[in-house]
Amino acid sequence: MHDVSEGDQALHDSESRPTVEQVFRQYAPRIYHLARRILGNEADAQDVTQDVMLQVLRKLDTFRGDSSFPTWLHRVTVNAALAHRRRKAARHEQEAPETVEKSSDDGLLPRSLKPWTARPDEAMLNAEQQAVVEKAISELPEMYRDVFVLADVQQMSNAEIADLLNLSIPAVKSRLHRARMMMRNRLAPYFEEIGA
Repeated sequence: MHDVSEGDQALHDSESRPTVEQVFRQYAPRIYHLARRILGNEADAQDVTQDVMLQVLRKLDTFRGDSSFPTWLHRVTVNAALAHRRRKAARHEQEAPETVEKSSDDGLLPRSLKPWTARPDEAMLNAEQQAVVEKAISELPEMYRDVFVLADVQQMSNAEIADLLNLSIPAVKSRLHRARMMMRNRLAPYFEEIGA
């Protein structure tokens, strides 16, 4: 989610590059959390955070200010996370199973949906429930997790996601719909009304 902190606003207002210290202090935790959500594990997220910080240090003087610094850093992080995953997959020489992609929408939809006792955003306030949601996100197949994180967590538009992931907008919409249905199915036992 794009939270605008006072530090971000100061950077945007002054239209100056941040210092190396500002980048480490203000942005390293964001880089880590975004990478963690995309990659699904802490070790890979730490590796990507280090890679991004090194890239930023090397390229900080090339930041032109065409977009805000947090937007630029967000894009660098997403690209680094996706590249990290591609390299890791190439090393393991394994193809991800595509059984979910080939399954019909009927296979993903529950027969009946029970009403939830609380809205998911209210439930996120509870640390235990947030852990359940984070686990459900990490269990999504990669192609759905990427779109879900970028759309529903990072609040990016379908067009931005399509551009970033090199997909068509209809493909983004389809994957996002499936990801949301999978998330609903996984979270329903925790949020549905008891006895409904």
